[in-house]
Amino acid sequence: MSDLSMPEYKVSVDQLRPGVFVRLEKVNWFNHPFLFSSFKIRTQAEVEVLRSLGVTEVICVPEKSDCLPGPAEARAEAPAAEKREPEKSAAADALWRVKNERIERLRQKKQRIAECEERYAASLKDIAQIIQGLSRGNSQSVLDALAFVERMTDHFLRDAESTLHLMNILPQGERLYSHALNVAVLSMMTGRDAGLSAREMTALGMGALFHDIGKVRIEKRVLRKRGPLTKPERELVERHPLYGVEMLEAVPEFPREGLAVVRQHHERLDGSGYPGGLAGTDIDLLARITAIADIYDNHCNQPDPEDSYTPYLALSYMFTQQKHLLDKDMLALFIRCLGVYPPGTVVQLSNGAIGMVMAVNPENQLCPSLVLYDPQIPKKEALIIDLAEEPDLRVEKSIRLKHLPQEILDYLSPRTRITYYVEPDGPGR
Repeated sequence: MSDLSMPEYKVSVDQLRPGVFVRLEKVNWFNHPFLFSSFKIRTQAEVEVLRSLGVTEVICVPEKSDCLPGPAEARAEAPAAEKREPEKSAAADALWRVKNERIERLRQKKQRIAECEERYAASLKDIAQIIQGLSRGNSQSVLDALAFVERMTDHFLRDAESTLHLMNILPQGERLYSHALNVAVLSMMTGRDAGLSAREMTALGMGALFHDIGKVRIEKRVLRKRGPLTKPERELVERHPLYGVEMLEAVPEFPREGLAVVRQHHERLDGSGYPGGLAGTDIDLLARITAIADIYDNHCNQPDPEDSYTPYLALSYMFTQQKHLLDKDMLALFIRCLGVYPPGTVVQLSNGAIGMVMAVNPENQLCPSLVLYDPQIPKKEALIIDLAEEPDLRVEKSIRLKHLPQEILDYLSPRTRITYYVEPDGPGR
């Protein structure tokens, strides 16, 4: 049996046969018909396509091959070569057809993501104005927020399989508003899967959107302080849920069911939370959902990005170290919504490619959408693939950012802030 654990090595195209996994080095991605620059040879016609491109050598990857290259194939005489031409041409045409279709779908997907990011930016601006208005006592802000949340509720309940997208990096100054929007989106996505009614979804969205509104009454120097807080400072910060309830109770338009979210989002199932030290089911269900989204977003988006967890590690930490603090059923739903590999996770694929998860596939947790690192493709035109469309590919592992070479970090631009939004018109695949 061949030793497939041997290192990679260069091999002549004349030695290739179906089952050998190869990597192209000197052919620009735009100049060959293969979807990836690393792939397994499926037919002898694909070898002929490589020859027609002028490729004489490729890199053989034994670890990913079904078999090793054979002895150099004697080149056929002219008559036999002529017979191969139609086969080679048909194979090349079929490969180009698939690749061009994929490039067109990629263009459409990038357009949808761009539109989604535009809507996110507009929503973030709206949320900033709403929170600023409410902090000044403008009750119209609550009506604006209600309209926003009711649109989100309608979307979630109408489209049972919304695609969750990773959004582009945001200025640090918008952290308060992006946190509010993140927690609202993630809470409502979980609430949708929990079977909440439209009224409950609206209350959840409003509570999640305004869960930290009480912090506007706390000095910024305390909120932004690095290092441990003094006891008086900690006690002051722990009053922000009560301050928030006081502010929102004064606004008749704010849904009463949402007040429990604001009051209880820092309560923990074991009774160790604040401000009331509530435990178990004494904590409102909507608050239990919001607590999970709040903790996750804080893990991923620390003031200092160096202290932040990757999305994959954040979920792993919550599941292994904080499960006793959280509603286990809602945590399971939350993890299901974000997928096994949440958007923002950098992964290695079975063909050796490195990519960053951009969106969850609600129909298949193991097959998210990825943007791939390929030094032969300009960053602005980076390939985005749906693993659901690539039966030969799978995620092999997630990768810590500190283990990535600088050129891959620069290309993929892993987010120093993890922000999510939903694609309003469904998956669109």
